Amino acid sequence: MDIRSLAGKNICILGYGREGQAMALALKKYASGCEITIADKDETVRSENPKHWLQVGTGWLKNLEKFDVVVKSPGIPPHELSTCNFQHVTSATEIFLDSIKNSGATVVGVTGSKGKSTTASLIHHILQSAGKKSFLVGNIGEPAISHIADASSNTIFVQEMSSYQLMDLTSSPQIAVVTSFFPEHLDYHTSLENYLEAKKHITRFQTKNDVVFFNEDSDGAQKIAEESKGTKIPFSRNDAQVTLEDIQLKGAHNLGNIAAAFKVALHLGIDRAAAIAAIKSFKGLPHRLESLGIHNDIEWVNDSISTTPQSAIAALDALGDQVSTIILGGQDRGYDFAPLIERLKTSSVKTVILMPDSGGTIRKKLEEAKVKLVLIDAETMEEVVAIAKKNTEKILTLNPHPQSPIVLLSPAAPSYGHFKNFEDRGEQFQKYVNQ
Repeated sequence: MDIRSLAGKNICILGYGREGQAMALALKKYASGCEITIADKDETVRSENPKHWLQVGTGWLKNLEKFDVVVKSPGIPPHELSTCNFQHVTSATEIFLDSIKNSGATVVGVTGSKGKSTTASLIHHILQSAGKKSFLVGNIGEPAISHIADASSNTIFVQEMSSYQLMDLTSSPQIAVVTSFFPEHLDYHTSLENYLEAKKHITRFQTKNDVVFFNEDSDGAQKIAEESKGTKIPFSRNDAQVTLEDIQLKGAHNLGNIAAAFKVALHLGIDRAAAIAAIKSFKGLPHRLESLGIHNDIEWVNDSISTTPQSAIAALDALGDQVSTIILGGQDRGYDFAPLIERLKTSSVKTVILMPDSGGTIRKKLEEAKVKLVLIDAETMEEVVAIAKKNTEKILTLNPHPQSPIVLLSPAAPSYGHFKNFEDRGEQFQKYVNQ
């Protein structure tokens, strides 16, 4: 649905977060004469435009059938809308893709259970380093809908696409990248099958002229790639063209992200040497195995992006035997922690600090497996850091170590319920470490 076709329509923006606000501004610019209603469960929500109607609080989902078009924000779970009636429901992502379809611009859509932010940022970094007109948009960067005016034949949009943003699509980007696939967001999608189905939309509507790059070591990524009618190009860590010693990213798992970015860059005409040079200069993103430095002879590493057991395992693999203390726990989504328990058995970790709510589940699994670790419960991030400091200093006194031991925040669980998001969790960790 091209945004210009919404002129004069009666439109409801469902959810008024960052993307909903950007949608409202875009409608004002491109869809003259449309009437906009803001619907949000938060009764304190207000629009900066006095002409917008408000439908907030307990009645936010009432009478949605009266609107010509409902633009749903990605954070609203499908089950909340199961009893609602719509004439037509769409999303800002769908409107963006449709609105720039004839502009000549290229969209590189990047998805995956993990690795999508790093891969998207790295592709963008390579393109910018090569002098290309590139915009990083979507789930990272600015909302894509804010960049319709930037679309032209020499524009490349690198768009990180979450399963939330993909699930309502009937269009796919010309270039799709699938970094990984494993169980995540099951509380939102209600089943692994629904989650996979949402991810498949990144390739399902591709044409024979399009291309998908997929991680050949991931069965799920291969299934997503199979939906494409276009060219299918596999990648693996062996395609990275660099070693861990060459780059500023930590962890062998990042070689897969680099391989994807490198192959996409070559496909877009970037010189091989220029792409490799850009990869070596890339510094990575906050909250992803981010070293906060050495304080009191302890290195503190912020991996707050870790929201699954698989990502915590990857962090332990990346940092090796230096990890002395790991901080686990967060929103309990019913994950299978057995693989993480097995990894902890063979690690150098001596202390596990457990946060609610899934911390209790992890403690139970560790005790059942008779893993000999010091287990300490903590409620707040301030308490976590104080415990980690005291406990690690005690270990250092008893067993001096040639390298600074690492205290690792890699929670293996989402942040919601105790923090605004994983950024808030990581920022609080950094705040108390610095204090």
